[in-house]
Amino acid sequence: MNSVSSKLNRTEAGALVIHCGDYRFQSALHEFLNRTLNLASYDLMVIPGGPLGLTLADPFPKYQWASWKWLRFFVEQHKLTRLILIQHQDCGFYKSMAEHLNFSIESLRERQEQDLRRVRESVSRELPHLAVDLYYAGWNSSDNVTVTSVSLR
Repeated sequence: MNSVSSKLNRTEAGALVIHCGDYRFQSALHEFLNRTLNLASYDLMVIPGGPLGLTLADPFPKYQWASWKWLRFFVEQHKLTRLILIQHQDCGFYKSMAEHLNFSIESLRERQEQDLRRVRESVSRELPHLAVDLYYAGWNSSDNVTVTSVSLR
């Protein structure tokens, strides 16, 4: 039997973080959450496309149903007060959905940011007590990842 040195985290989570499972970003996103946002504890939903599932009504209503079900579960069970949504550069799931969602790959980031804003509006209506933060992760020519806040416009 293998054991790990980490202890059970009994610090209550105040936030739920939803982001994509793309392996290229995992270390950077956790560093951002822990060091930049200074979160000691948070719940995590890591799914293809990250928050995309919270925007879909058609043509894939099952994605929307499941995403909202999971979101409500975490919020209610853990009494969360904050939601952090993160999209990222070159998202393969978004690219695979471009034809179904009627947008071009060239406007990928623009679409992702629009979707983040749409989700924020929906969450504000459905779960008004939640503060919602929107972020976008990308990399530069040296492969350094940056995470920036998405404006609400």
